[in-house]
Amino acid sequence: MQYKGRIIFEGYAIADVLAYEEANKSRQKNLDHGGDEYERFVYARQSALKTFDELYETALKTVGEEKAALFQTYRLMAEDTDFEDLVRSNINDGQTAEDAINNASKQIADSFAILDDEYMKQRAADVIEVGKNLINVLSGNNELVHLTKPTILICNDLAASVLMRMDRRFLKGLVLINGNENSHVAIFARTLELPTICGLNYFNLSSTHNGKTAIVDAIRGRLVIEPTEDELKEYKELEKEYLDEGSLLKKYIGKPTVTKDGVKLKIYTNIASALEIENVKNNDGEGIGLFRSEFIYLASKTYPTEGFQFNYYREVLEEMGKKEVVIRTIDIGADKEVAYFNLAKEENPALGLRSIRICRKQPDVFYTQLRALYRASVYGNLSIMIPMIVSIDEVKFFKDMIKKVKEDLKKDNIPFNDKVKVGIMIETPAAAIMSDDLAKHVDFFSIGTNDLSQYTLACDRLNPALNDTFNKKHYAIMRLIKMTVENAHKAGITCSMCGELARDPEMLPFLAAIHIDELSCSCAYVLKTRKALAEIDSKKVDISKYLDPK
Repeated sequence: MQYKGRIIFEGYAIADVLAYEEANKSRQKNLDHGGDEYERFVYARQSALKTFDELYETALKTVGEEKAALFQTYRLMAEDTDFEDLVRSNINDGQTAEDAINNASKQIADSFAILDDEYMKQRAADVIEVGKNLINVLSGNNELVHLTKPTILICNDLAASVLMRMDRRFLKGLVLINGNENSHVAIFARTLELPTICGLNYFNLSSTHNGKTAIVDAIRGRLVIEPTEDELKEYKELEKEYLDEGSLLKKYIGKPTVTKDGVKLKIYTNIASALEIENVKNNDGEGIGLFRSEFIYLASKTYPTEGFQFNYYREVLEEMGKKEVVIRTIDIGADKEVAYFNLAKEENPALGLRSIRICRKQPDVFYTQLRALYRASVYGNLSIMIPMIVSIDEVKFFKDMIKKVKEDLKKDNIPFNDKVKVGIMIETPAAAIMSDDLAKHVDFFSIGTNDLSQYTLACDRLNPALNDTFNKKHYAIMRLIKMTVENAHKAGITCSMCGELARDPEMLPFLAAIHIDELSCSCAYVLKTRKALAEIDSKKVDISKYLDPK
């Protein structure tokens, strides 16, 4: 029996099924022991906090700091005083600790869910997940999925906390019946390179599937239950070919990135933590094209000090040696909220106070980061990238800040590299259209296609209801990309790309033909992208089909 789904991470898996359904244990109301119920809540919270800390440490080692920060968010939510007050009030009204936690988390989640903001809607799901973790402690259901043999896990949806507590040696494939590509567990599955599909509209989860042989075809987006002998044979051959292809990719390690007709590019990687550098090296990344420094802020309870940031940046630069490391300055705001920044709630945060705009409002925070960066610059090959620039005034602002930082470091007799390249991200139509002027003031461009796409199309890229509308290969976006690359080269500066399109096989001929200088992608796609580029003759690419709707 075959079922159609959407691909989260590609690959094949052949193994026995485990149908996982979340347990739902509860406790009868006890109207006479409100004090005891509150003590049970406190106990559950302490136990859950310990679990969140353990999950954070596990995630740091396996999926990197960007994803691991989720469990610090869970911790903050569990300790939130508003949440505790609601639980206490519910207990005083005669509810058990389980019901009090459940109702409090739903109440807070509902207040998030009604907001016209996809980020806040995701926070609603997180609050529910925190509540479940506390209830699981009280109910004795610790949500551990015990795997003892190669397994394909099928579930309606899955919490990232459950995934991270599994023995992933035995987890070969994942099927999220009601899941979507933008959930936390989907992001984790991609990082773990786990063949995963989602959105199986006509599949009913049942324990009767347990033990049956199944196939996750995350190349064509299929789940096959109880395959025939012919299907099994076919998929074993496909799996072998896929794995062999992975082995063949190793021959591209140490090779230059160059097209068939001799166009040279570089393939860099996107990371958020020093812990990911080993993965960069193993996949032969030629440098780091996007180090997301904001996750240092997301992981902190207050503004990280200059010394803390300096040590962090130095570690990354030292580990990468002579290879270039492009560190993006603070990109807080929009979908990345940090409580201690005390930012006001906005009707549309994606169009609000974020990135460089926050730096102009809080220049002391920006100054601290720039000092740390320049102090670290003597330990490696640093470049600095400023996000969300839309005007020359913003360029002048950060250049003035950099000038002041350099002057102060000289006064303090602190060494730094005076030749650090400073570039900007092209993430809005405004920046792309005036890229000819912006190019005169900076050392390089980096096109952030995720934001450029959503701002060009006026389409929230995180909203699953807009999946059909959010076309990252829209002709308008292609024209803006081509314009930006051409304007960079006219000014004698380089232009890279660090969004999802940078490793899209359908986009690579176009990018090679317009002579983009660098592509920056997730570590897992470095060798695949290098191989794909080696097979492209850029002179034979018909650019018009990317630019002209006719």
